[in-house]
Amino acid sequence: MTKDNKSSLTGILLMTTAVLLFACKDALVKSTGGYYSPILIIWLQLSFMTIMWLPFLIAYHGWRSLLPKPFLWQFVRGASIAVGMALAYWSIILIPMTDAIAMAFVAPLVVTALSPFLLKERIGVYRILAVIFGFVGALILLRPLFVGEGLGYLIGLLSGIAFGIYYTANRRAAASKGSSIMIVVYPAYIGTVLITPFVPLTWTPPRMDDAAVIIGFMLITYIGQTLLLTAFRFGEATVVAPFHYMHLVGATVLGYIFFSEIPDFYTWFGVVIIVASGLFIAFRENRAN
Repeated sequence: MTKDNKSSLTGILLMTTAVLLFACKDALVKSTGGYYSPILIIWLQLSFMTIMWLPFLIAYHGWRSLLPKPFLWQFVRGASIAVGMALAYWSIILIPMTDAIAMAFVAPLVVTALSPFLLKERIGVYRILAVIFGFVGALILLRPLFVGEGLGYLIGLLSGIAFGIYYTANRRAAASKGSSIMIVVYPAYIGTVLITPFVPLTWTPPRMDDAAVIIGFMLITYIGQTLLLTAFRFGEATVVAPFHYMHLVGATVLGYIFFSEIPDFYTWFGVVIIVASGLFIAFRENRAN
């Protein structure tokens, strides 16, 4: 095995471990049964990440680095990730984990749909068809909405749209060529600042029985995010990124073990369409580049 192959394999293992940890984090959120509001949950996640990473940002780049550049797109990153994660947690609480995570995976389709307008990128007919095909898969997952029972699915779709805006903002902000620490810290602390005013409105006193869940949630968040960031340092994005879909595998297994959730045929059909569309778009973009 060559050095490049070993590096790619390390990146794949890190990415897979990271997203499986994210699935564990999602299961912990679902286990609380909706006792804590999604706003409170995402505030805990982002504020903990800020506390852990902000000292490194200041140490490496100085106090001036606290003012993000470019400010507009860093602000959009922080706002969209906060909204997207809050909606995702809300969806996870309301509907089966596999369905909720699958809805969030419409994000690459959103990026492609927005790219001609916000990124000034030309997209060919194949990617346009892939976006349409992917949203057909989303409509299949949204089928409970059409009989008045799909609020969680609509919320999941909105989370995917928010994530798509976040990924689009990532591309715009990438022109500033910030460090890896900046990539993690800016959305975390901007999101924390934006959400904090709403925390008193949704505050719920922590239950003693949830102490292990809360501590586990914070640790898994930190470890998972660190592994995710490190994965791209070892392997190329074109090789590592597709393994993000292992999140669905983890969500399905944990949903079955802990919540007796078994995806039906239509769920799997919709999931396959969304994942296939996302992978095809990634393949076309990589080929174009």
